[in-house]
Order: sequence, then C-alpha cells, then structure tokens
Amino acid sequence: MSLETFRAETRSWLEANCPASMRTPMAADEYPGGGRRAQYKNPETKDWMALCASKGFTAPTWPTEYGGAGLNVDEAQILRQEMARIKARPPLVGMGLSMIGPALVEFGTDEQKSEHLPKIASGEIWWCQGYSEPGSGSDLASLQTRAVSDGDEYVINGQKVWTSGADKADWIFCLVRTDPNAPKHNGITFILFDMAQAGVTVKPIKLIRGLSPFCEPFFEDARALKKNVVGRVNEGWTVAKRLLQYERTMI
Repeated sequence: MSLETFRAETRSWLEANCPASMRTPMAADEYPGGGRRAQYKNPETKDWMALCASKGFTAPTWPTEYGGAGLNVDEAQILRQEMARIKARPPLVGMGLSMIGPALVEFGTDEQKSEHLPKIASGEIWWCQGYSEPGSGSDLASLQTRAVSDGDEYVINGQKVWTSGADKADWIFCLVRTDPNAPKHNGITFILFDMAQAGVTVKPIKLIRGLSPFCEPFFEDARALKKNVVGRVNEGWTVAKRLLQYERTMI
C-alpha cells in the first residue's frame, strides 16, 4: 500500500470512528488508562480506546500478533498527523505503552510477549513501576526489596515508594534483589507480578494539596512466577536502565 493510500484510508477511518467528545481537550477525569478497575466518566473514552485497539492504533508500531498495527515509521507518522488534524485524544496512555511494553518487545521471551503485550495494547491491564524505595531513590541500585527462590516462584518482601498509580494498577514491573551478596548493581532482577494478591498492600501518599497519584506498595510474602523474570536473573539493572530510556523518549 502506498503512503498516499494509507493516509487516505486512515483519514477516512478516523473521521468515521472518532467520537466528537474525543476531539476535545482531555479532562483529567477522563484519563484513557484502561485496566481491570478502570472507571470512565465519559463512556466514549472507553469506546475510543476499544475502537483504536481493534485497529492496532493504541500501539501502532508493535507487531500485529501482539495487538499492534505493525506500522512502519512513515505510516506511524501519518497516523499521528491525521489524529492531530482532527485533534483526536490519545486512545490509550500509561506505563504499559511507554515503558514495560517496549522493554518486553526488546527483552521479553516469546511467552512473555504473547501474554502481556496484547493486554497492554487493548487496555485490559494497567501497570505501575516498582523502582524507588525509602532510602533508595537517587541511589536506586541500593534497593533492598528481596526476592527469595521457592520452586518455580520468588517470594518477595519489601517496600516501594512514590509508585504512581499503584492503587489502580493490575500488575507491576519491579526491581528486586535476588543476590544480597553481589555488588549492588549485579544482584538485581527485573520481574513482573500481579498486584491482586494477598501479599500486596498499597497505601496512597497524600500531598499537601490533597489527592496525589503516588503510593507506597508493601510486599509481604508476595509471589512472582520465575517465568516473569525479564532478562536474566541478577542482571535486571540492564533492563531497568533501558526501560528508563523508553520513558524519556516518550516524554
């Protein structure tokens, strides 16, 4: 398909499918984040997300088998231009698209990609980031949240802080210490696990202005399957740094 044909078809589809209310500035309480606990003040926010997901337009450059549209760089640019032309809101936002999704495309196993990427692209799952800890902010590699091997799982104990959206998140991508005797950058593992389990407690952090997106997650014998380690055990610092590059690129 030529780029001219792609532009014409994309423009036609957007004109026919983008609701009028999704062509207005996005209100804070209509945030298109998705997730199992998402609530939508404006039902068209969810409708627009679902329509775009059906075309792969929530993650346009991801492969089609993972919920994307498989667009090349030029086609993705055209899609952005045509959405901007009608002032369309982004159909989906969040750390799934901007951080853990790209990291999985680069570092994930085929099983991890098949399990997690389509759920990100469809808005089914909302993610949060388990990096900072009390005493381990700017010196992140000093983190102390511990993961101990137990069969095909890790048992996780510790605490994170300043975790945006943890009170609404379904899953977390988390840095844990799997080798306490290794140099601090070497004994860290990057792992994914479900927040909806008995070993996870989330405490919102209220700022002086009242509500805030920040939380403190606490892990008390929480469990994560070993198959959800991204990259290699004890080499999670490499994945963690790359993920932050994706975040900065999106910003």
